[in-house]
Amino acid sequence: MSLNFSAAIGKRGNFVAGTTGIIMLKITNFAGDPQNADSISINIYPKGSPSEVITTGEVVFVRDGFYVYDWEIESTQDIGLYTAEWVYIIDGDTHVDYQDINVSDQEEGSALYTGRLAEFRLALEAYICCAQSIPVYYEEARPSVDNKTFVFNFPRWNQGKNIRIYRNGQIIDSGANIDMFKGRVTFSNSLLTQERVSADYNFRWFSDEQLDRFLLNAVQIVNTYPPHSQYTIYSVEDKWIPAVIYIAATDALRELIMCLQFQEPAEVFGGPDAARQASSTFESLKGNYEKTWTELLKNKVFLPYKGRTKAVVTPTFTLPGGRSRWFRYLFSGGAS
Repeated sequence: MSLNFSAAIGKRGNFVAGTTGIIMLKITNFAGDPQNADSISINIYPKGSPSEVITTGEVVFVRDGFYVYDWEIESTQDIGLYTAEWVYIIDGDTHVDYQDINVSDQEEGSALYTGRLAEFRLALEAYICCAQSIPVYYEEARPSVDNKTFVFNFPRWNQGKNIRIYRNGQIIDSGANIDMFKGRVTFSNSLLTQERVSADYNFRWFSDEQLDRFLLNAVQIVNTYPPHSQYTIYSVEDKWIPAVIYIAATDALRELIMCLQFQEPAEVFGGPDAARQASSTFESLKGNYEKTWTELLKNKVFLPYKGRTKAVVTPTFTLPGGRSRWFRYLFSGGAS
């Protein structure tokens, strides 16, 4: 079956004219396992103008399920929104995914998915991988007032060939727009009030913004341990990277445990009883991570205090009465 949905993935940050923009695609199955495409291509064109393709080129295979395209953006490229159209085939099925790209003359956000921050985020996800690939089966959506848009409980859907949209219990493969970033499906025409829309999807519990915040907070915790330091995510020394990752993973687990106290998140784990058991397991894992990073940072105090102000104080002892004689000497102008 060929899926002909228009799938909005969402975007973060800007691309800058005259630089190289890195566009990434991650493909998983419904269980969250990476999937390799039999063939894959990409077209980039101004948003809303698919006939005006600006560039198409070789997609680089990075690792299972992960593809990258380096867009050499011309310095004369018009500022505005563009669409990256990924077309790939898996097991004979053709899939099309769309990503919005903002080409700007501002560099803000252009390094969010390259360099050290991206590497830290990838490492953190390895410690909380299951939370980033949670399957949901046949969830019924909430309709909008006009019965065109149907919203599901969880946003941040992972791209995958096994996403299924059901209309009145029947799988559909066209006629709707899937916003994977927001977790909703919009039909071109209003459905009848008695019609029902459901979906099988796989989603990420944490957004990239949350992961970045966990990492930045972790670096600041490293800084507070003596001797005080002023590291950033880009300058923290390699020997403290494990501590940063463990601290960030601890914050992620703390957030997850809190969320499981509420109804909808608990249902993902099988209901209140199963959620309580999951919370207990996560609490134990969190304690293990906390113990690990605490032990790592205890060693920071033994590092050289190079470049820091320090004072060496040698205690002085006198015989009884000696101190009073010293005070008399000072206040008498030196006369004995």
